[in-house]
Amino acid sequence: MPNIYQSAMFNAQRFPGKVAVSDAASSLSFGRFCERARALALYLEGFGARPGERVAIMADNSIDYLALMHAAAVTGFILVPVNIRYSADELLYLLNDCEPRVLIVDPEFRPTVAMIEERLGGSIAILDALPADLPDHDALSVLARRFGTVADDDVAIILYTSGTTSRPKGAMITHGNLAWNAINYMVELGVDETARAILATPLFHVGGFGVVNGPVLYAGGSLHILPRFRPRDTLDVLHTVKPTHLFLLSTMWVGLTDLPDFTEHSVPSVTFVQTAAAPLGEWRQEQIRQVFSKAEFSWGFGQTESCVTTIKNRYTHEILTHPGSTGYFWRHFNYRFVDEQRELLADQNGPGILEIRGPTIFKGYWRQPELTAETLSPDGWLHTGDIIRLDSDGFAYFMGRSKDMIKTGGENVAALEVENCLVRHGQVAEAAVLGMPHEYWGEELVAAVVPAGNTVPDVAELRAFCRAQLAAFKVPKRFVILDALPHSSSGKVQKFMLKDRIRSMLDQDSP
Repeated sequence: MPNIYQSAMFNAQRFPGKVAVSDAASSLSFGRFCERARALALYLEGFGARPGERVAIMADNSIDYLALMHAAAVTGFILVPVNIRYSADELLYLLNDCEPRVLIVDPEFRPTVAMIEERLGGSIAILDALPADLPDHDALSVLARRFGTVADDDVAIILYTSGTTSRPKGAMITHGNLAWNAINYMVELGVDETARAILATPLFHVGGFGVVNGPVLYAGGSLHILPRFRPRDTLDVLHTVKPTHLFLLSTMWVGLTDLPDFTEHSVPSVTFVQTAAAPLGEWRQEQIRQVFSKAEFSWGFGQTESCVTTIKNRYTHEILTHPGSTGYFWRHFNYRFVDEQRELLADQNGPGILEIRGPTIFKGYWRQPELTAETLSPDGWLHTGDIIRLDSDGFAYFMGRSKDMIKTGGENVAALEVENCLVRHGQVAEAAVLGMPHEYWGEELVAAVVPAGNTVPDVAELRAFCRAQLAAFKVPKRFVILDALPHSSSGKVQKFMLKDRIRSMLDQDSP
């Protein structure tokens, strides 16, 4: 069965000497890239990273990061990308949960690791760097060197994603999932060996590799890596690398379009641009179409559990003639709409809660069989929790989330996790966290707090309290102090009523 390393080896034979990956300092052909993947796999095996064992990495994007993703197919270890924004507490939870043999960490994030190192008990080999020169020796058989050693259903990556529970959960993405995601892009968008892309989205999210970038490499194209997204650097690289494909999250597009000279640029090499995560103002979309005048503009819809994309348009005119649509379902998926009880709706155009089935659907949540059973049916249907409707032309429209999830700046934040943090503060009796519309963040985290007793919580203190325990993107941007929260007869906070109240309060505060 296919895997991404096998495809890279195919490209090494088909396109000898062609650059597969590059960064500001170096580049590797497909052949050299595969050599590096094999060398890293065998090097990590010396630390116990054998089939099924985990290797965690907390680092910026790099050539070696991509090589490790391919190396997982060589010897069968499982890569666990770590969000570089995690607090020490969140990192400790992840490491205790997945129990990696190895943690690879960039020096910048070493202080976070140092805060929890004593509690790890010395069970994890912590590597501050990977050796630059490693031999590509003959420890592997001919077939293992050519195709890797994994099966289609073996887990390749565990991606931790925030859910409706108070802790992140590890979504198990298989080698087959990654390969089929690339195949979908090749079929649906025509990605081939002539494609070039810039990787600026973080590899600790499924979109970093899964959207455009991984498929370009799988097809035999070339991928230029930026360690992180910075608007000015990215704009400069667009002129020097001249990519054909570009995927950025909505917040990144906001950063680019906010550059004062953005519209003075022209990037005719790009033939396809895509955004995801949050809506963009029409004026920003128009600026993007102006600068990338030769490109088709695409939205997209998906999630970690579906190895990213399930809905997308290919051509700009499709979303211009279907305003608000995110595109159409790709051909290798079955989809259906159900109600809150997961009963099939009579009207299969929705709106309803989306369930999907196909070759990119994940294997389940790491060590959480109950949650896996709630999310994934025995016959392979993924319950997304997202409400979708179709128009008469089959174009899909995202109507909201049935689960209490907030998407801010491309990051998923579970409201419950932030609420649980806030109520641990001595001056907070109750808290509810909402996502309010925001042009830059997509959704802005707003916390409604009920004081404990006769106290008056200090907002700066609450923000610092959250920041000490949560990643920065999970810290509410605004706090509203209320006498009480609206509750239903069953005691649940009625967030729809609370949202209307807060919206009215914020409108009154606006100049």
